[in-house]
Amino acid sequence: MGMIITENSTTALWLNLVQTAGQSCQQQLDQELESYLVFMLMRHIDDTGLADTILAPQYLQGMQTQGQSGVQQLQTVADQCLLFSGLFPKRSRRRLVKAHYYVDLGRSAYMQLASRVKRAYAELYENLSRHFVEMMDILQALRFSTNPSQLDSLLLIDYWQQCDSQYARRLLQERYGQALLRIPESDQDPN
Repeated sequence: MGMIITENSTTALWLNLVQTAGQSCQQQLDQELESYLVFMLMRHIDDTGLADTILAPQYLQGMQTQGQSGVQQLQTVADQCLLFSGLFPKRSRRRLVKAHYYVDLGRSAYMQLASRVKRAYAELYENLSRHFVEMMDILQALRFSTNPSQLDSLLLIDYWQQCDSQYARRLLQERYGQALLRIPESDQDPN
C-alpha cells in the first residue's frame, strides 16, 4: 500500500501519531501494516455506533456469509476488535469478558479473511493477525500517551500473559519492578 502524503494532510497527521506511539511503546510496523492501521483509524473515526457493537454474532454471520459481504463483515469485526483492544481496553471488563477476548477474536477474523481472499490480500491479513498485538500496543500507547497509568494493572497482566504484549510487560515492569515479572515455572499457564 503506497501512500501519497502531503505535509498537512489528515493522513500525514494520523501517520505521525501512529509512528510516535510506535516509538513510545517500542513497536515498529512495516509500511504495509502501518498504512493499514492509519487508514483503519481514518475509516472508523466517525463510527458513532462502534460502542454498541456486539462482535461475536457479527463474526459468526461473517463466517456463514459467502462472497464480498462475508469478507466485509469479517474485516469490520477484526478492525473493531483492534480498536476495542487498543483504544478502549476497559470495554472488556464492562462486557464481562477477559481482556484478551478482543485480541483472540480479531486475530481469528483476520485469519479467516486470509483464507477467503486472493493471495496478495491473504498475506496482508495473515500479517495483521500475526502482528495484532503490536498494533494493539501502538493504539494503547496512542490513547494513553499522556497518562499510561490509566491502563489498569489487571488488564496489563492479561495482555502480557495471554497475548505476549511487550508494551504491557514494560508498563508493569515500570510500575512494580522486575520482581513482579518473574513467574515460577509451576505457576505459568501451559496454554
